[in-house]
Amino acid sequence: MFNLEKALATWRRSLEHRRVFQQDDLDELEQHVRDQVQGLMAKGRSEAAAFGKAMQEMGTHGMAEAEYQKVYWGKVRRQHQTRDEILWRLSMLKNYIKIALRNSRRQKGYTFINIVGLSVGLACSFFILLWATHESSYDRFHTQGDQLYQVMRHVELGGQTYTWSSMPMPLADVLEKDFPEVADAERISWPQQYIVTYEGESFREPGHYADSAFFQLFTFPLLQGNPATVLADPTSVAISAGLAERLFGTDWQAGSVLGRALTINHGKDFTIAGVFEDVPDASSLQFEILLPVQEFVDQNEWLYHWGNSSLRIVARLKEGASSAALNEKIAKMIDENHEGANATVFLHPYKDLYLRSNFKEGRLEGGRIEYVRIFLVVAVFLLLIACINFMNLATARSMQRAREIGVRKVVGASRKSLVGQFLGESMLIALLAFGLAALLVIALLPFFNDLTGKAIALGDLDPVFLLVALGLALLTGLLAGSYPALYLSSFDPIGVLRSTLRPRTGAAHLRKALVVFQFTLSILLIVGTLAVYEQVEYIRTKSLGLDRENVIYMPREGALTDQYDAFKQELLARPGIASVTASNQNPLSVGNSTTDPTWEGKDPDDNTLFYIINANHDFVETMNMEVVAGRAFSPAFATDSVGYLINERTAEAMGMDDPIGASLEFWGQKGHVVGVVKDFHMSSLYAAIEPTIVRMAPERASRVFVRAEAGRTEEALASLEAVQQQFNPAYPFRYEFLDAEYEETYRSEVVMGTLANIFALIAMLISCLGLLGLASYTAERRTKEIGIRKVLGASAPHLVLLLSRDFTRLVLVAFLIAAPVAYYLVQNWLDQFAYRVELGFGLFIGAGVAALVVAWLTVSYQSARAALANPVKTLRYE
Repeated sequence: MFNLEKALATWRRSLEHRRVFQQDDLDELEQHVRDQVQGLMAKGRSEAAAFGKAMQEMGTHGMAEAEYQKVYWGKVRRQHQTRDEILWRLSMLKNYIKIALRNSRRQKGYTFINIVGLSVGLACSFFILLWATHESSYDRFHTQGDQLYQVMRHVELGGQTYTWSSMPMPLADVLEKDFPEVADAERISWPQQYIVTYEGESFREPGHYADSAFFQLFTFPLLQGNPATVLADPTSVAISAGLAERLFGTDWQAGSVLGRALTINHGKDFTIAGVFEDVPDASSLQFEILLPVQEFVDQNEWLYHWGNSSLRIVARLKEGASSAALNEKIAKMIDENHEGANATVFLHPYKDLYLRSNFKEGRLEGGRIEYVRIFLVVAVFLLLIACINFMNLATARSMQRAREIGVRKVVGASRKSLVGQFLGESMLIALLAFGLAALLVIALLPFFNDLTGKAIALGDLDPVFLLVALGLALLTGLLAGSYPALYLSSFDPIGVLRSTLRPRTGAAHLRKALVVFQFTLSILLIVGTLAVYEQVEYIRTKSLGLDRENVIYMPREGALTDQYDAFKQELLARPGIASVTASNQNPLSVGNSTTDPTWEGKDPDDNTLFYIINANHDFVETMNMEVVAGRAFSPAFATDSVGYLINERTAEAMGMDDPIGASLEFWGQKGHVVGVVKDFHMSSLYAAIEPTIVRMAPERASRVFVRAEAGRTEEALASLEAVQQQFNPAYPFRYEFLDAEYEETYRSEVVMGTLANIFALIAMLISCLGLLGLASYTAERRTKEIGIRKVLGASAPHLVLLLSRDFTRLVLVAFLIAAPVAYYLVQNWLDQFAYRVELGFGLFIGAGVAALVVAWLTVSYQSARAALANPVKTLRYE
């Protein structure tokens, strides 16, 4: 009976005996026979017949061996060819690198300009990428970030639409109970300052009141404690690792600190139920301590009313739930529970809160993302300017490498190999520039962090960022070298070797176009820089309707709550103190508002929003406000306890030319207007001045404001600290300057202006480096012409003007292109401010003149050198 396996084994042994086939080839051949047998059997043949047919097709042993030898030696040849190809390519790469280094040494100035220009451009781009990456990382570390939403509302009042994130507390319970899409709705207070006392030592720490599921909602890892229960107990508290170290020493992790008691605000004791890792910089929420929100609610029962909005709500949606669909369901939740609210509730992605949270008339209009986009465009501009330098210098000096190209083409070099060579040279320069840029970033990073207020560490960088940076450098090298490579490789070898090749007019026109484009970008940056500088200076120097200089403020807490009058009198007796008052609001950042005020003749449909300041006597005097009608609050008038001061905008909203003595009522308190103060900026300059009411409410004034005598700020601070410690020895002394907080409001604009100044300067530097190289080349190319002109009597100034004229025209063309574009872009940026500088011709003329002067000086340096050279030497020049 036929046995296929035995037959195959016999056939294989006969082939193995001849020792022609290798084992892996025999395995492949045997598998081929098996496949043939299986195929024939599938067609109905017997196993024996199928095997016989397969052997017949295989042929004799000699035929199989002959065919195998052909395949085997072909394989060997291919292996050798692959190896030779690899060795050849490595050899050519080595040769290209050698040629590139040789050319770099031969043309040191050209190489210096390219490497410095590219490295500075790359370094600036890397800094911008670092900053943009850090800005874009805010609130992106939460594991459930895609499901987290800030609950917000649009409110229509007085013909305007305001957008706020303060919400009525009952809305959180309704969202959880009535909407199955909502997994959690957590209440969080606005930032608070807590006095934390442990074993007699007190610290002032920032924090929040938060719901019990806070650590399940957000990714703030706990080092000690259970995320599910850490804030469940009304007497529990969670603290940061940094605060734990300050309270218990550097070795606090040696044992558990859970269960230890802390006294908060010199009142109630709370038990530590959790210690969390220090909050990362890239978090919108910054805190050192968290207390149960129920504690805050118990202290303020008015929070249960739908008309009071003093908490924030963050909702976590279930997976797959649509925020857009839910927005339609919850839009009128506040209106349904509070008549006249005119509010539209909506969900805003929490991860977009930092970058995209500016709303105007109910529409999202960006935010800090605009600054990120602007500076990313600046990074592209800087790289383009550096690339243009490379292209211009490479094509301008093309004639110096023409003979090399001609010889290479004659001996067989293809255009493809020449393109590869020149691209390789540009990539090598890009890699050298990348290394130098990396060193610049490492050296200047501390300065950059100080400037931007960031804490960026190279060790924290994602490997992807490093790959992107390297890829950006290589892409820059590829972009910079692409046109020169294609241009140089296209030279005709016959024309080159016969010395009949002449520079192409097309290349010259392209160089001029690139110079125009380069300076257009530079002028755009200069105009933007000047506009930002003028706006920042306008903000810093604008009259705000009050004097913010020399005003110090501090919390009114502890004994100052009941002994304010004694504290004030003691303070006024000390050196350096001009006046003292109290208020619940910073007058430059009023956050307390209501539509409640009524007066005689008010339209029932009028829902104008009024901002409220609760103040004490001497408020107007301490802030140096101007009274335009009536008078300020005075202890001489007992009726001032129900008196109101209003700004001009309020008088306008009330429709009164003379509001003095007019009745005014809100929050259940009837009173009368005693004075009108000149409008003052009670909010950001991004927004218009709003109607503002100052009411006499000493019991609600939670801050003490002190005006120091001019030039005696240090004495005033010493006096303030001494009196504060006299009345409140258990409270850490903390103070703020009113003008410093005002400037902090516009820190983003100040940082943007400083960075814009630096980048505009660098853009001009890189552009001028390119001009220096081109001017040098032009002077070199026209050496004989200059000599002849000097012999014929041309003066040095005339020659300088002659050589500088073409570049001057290019810069003027760049200015004509850049001016209207810059006007449009700057105008759009300034439109964000309700109060802003007006763009004048002087700004654009100044930018154009600056670019022209710098460019002219750069070109004139090389032109003057050529013009002052000995004509005898220049006429001998070849």
